[in-house]
Amino acid sequence: LAAYYRFVVLFFNCLLTFGSYFCFDIPSVLQDQFQGNLTCPNATVINGTVDCVEGLGMTPQQYNLLYAIYAWTNAVVVILAGFLIDKLGNRFGVFLFSFLCVLGSSLFALGSHFKGSPYLLPLMLTGRLLFGSGNGSLTIVQKRITTFWFKGKELALAFGLTVAFSRLGSVLNFFLTQKFEEKYGMQWTLWGGALLCVLGFTSAVIVSTLDKIGVRQLGLDGAIQEESRKVRIQDVKLLSVRYWLLVLTIMFFYNGIFPFIADASKFIQDKYSYYSQEEAAYIVGAVYDSLVVLSAIVGILIDYVGLRGVFALASAVFTLPVFGLLAFTFVPPLVSTIWLGVTYSFAAASMWPSIPLVIPQATLGTATGLATSVQMFGVGISNLIVGQILGTKSSETKIPLWRWQRMMIFMLANTISCIVTSVLLNVVDHRQDGILNKTTRSQGRHKKAPRTRAQRNLK
Repeated sequence: LAAYYRFVVLFFNCLLTFGSYFCFDIPSVLQDQFQGNLTCPNATVINGTVDCVEGLGMTPQQYNLLYAIYAWTNAVVVILAGFLIDKLGNRFGVFLFSFLCVLGSSLFALGSHFKGSPYLLPLMLTGRLLFGSGNGSLTIVQKRITTFWFKGKELALAFGLTVAFSRLGSVLNFFLTQKFEEKYGMQWTLWGGALLCVLGFTSAVIVSTLDKIGVRQLGLDGAIQEESRKVRIQDVKLLSVRYWLLVLTIMFFYNGIFPFIADASKFIQDKYSYYSQEEAAYIVGAVYDSLVVLSAIVGILIDYVGLRGVFALASAVFTLPVFGLLAFTFVPPLVSTIWLGVTYSFAAASMWPSIPLVIPQATLGTATGLATSVQMFGVGISNLIVGQILGTKSSETKIPLWRWQRMMIFMLANTISCIVTSVLLNVVDHRQDGILNKTTRSQGRHKKAPRTRAQRNLK
């Protein structure tokens, strides 16, 4: 099989989640519209800004519930999804979960047409629930396909590129959504996000076909089916303490990322009053800008150096100043969001690719599903806590600074917890075989690769 084939697979594999990640963060850019008043009959312009924003009339608590239900759905569904993918294969997963993304984003967009009615929130929450069922599970299939085609060869680079493509969708959302909404309105903006999810479904068809052809040419179709038949739910007991410490490290790190991004645009406008909604969205998007620019470079570096456990710890340590600056200083927020994007790049390229190193290969889908479940459960709880910290009265057009400081302190607490679990992870890894902190060359000598034949054929 030609060497470039796996990179063609990687390209369409990356596109699986491009549209869904664009769609996921639309509420973050349009937070003012989601929480805006149903009507603005007496709106006035003060210093170039309107004192009333017309929108869906959600409270901050209801708005954060849109993110929380997405996270909780992930937490429940991805456990079963990971096991099903191990049992039934990647092709089953990409079709089902990309379809759920299309269905959920469409229902979410449909809900916005019921502004002012009791159907709005249930419809939009149901849409986010279905969307969360699809998108969280789709990332598991994406990681599983990436691991199969790149295990032992540029794995961190491949993981970094999939994250970069996904977050490119988020970047374009932060750059384009505000302008699109001003021109066409919220309803058409949300339908545009649903249309991008259709792109993911199209990519699912292509990557499934490429995966099927490639596996058949490698002569591994029968072996993979046999391996899948051996997967049992009891295999969860084979997951080690090192795996669970890695999972907790991932959870606490993302607890400080996703809830922050969900409310960061509003935070920047409230604390730094000289930024418009559009400028605030650009500043928040810098987290993903940095990730997109750095992911490939960081992936190559980690593939070359190894030391994944050390990089995971360093990512958490260097994230601490970000929330401190935002909470207690008036340093321009762009400094903090770029900084956060850099540490996020190193965390994503070191933490997730570590999972295949510490688990049996046959349980990769189940293990990734559990990791995603724990991560999203933590993020969902964090979204709810942030909603409580920021208050529940929609009449508060400007949230007091002391509430924002409490939110940032909560982000700091999660980052400190991440440091603790990553230190324990490195200690346990050192006492065992030290696989996480070996260099790439010594990993190659140490690891038993269950798909040696595939790797030979992929040369």
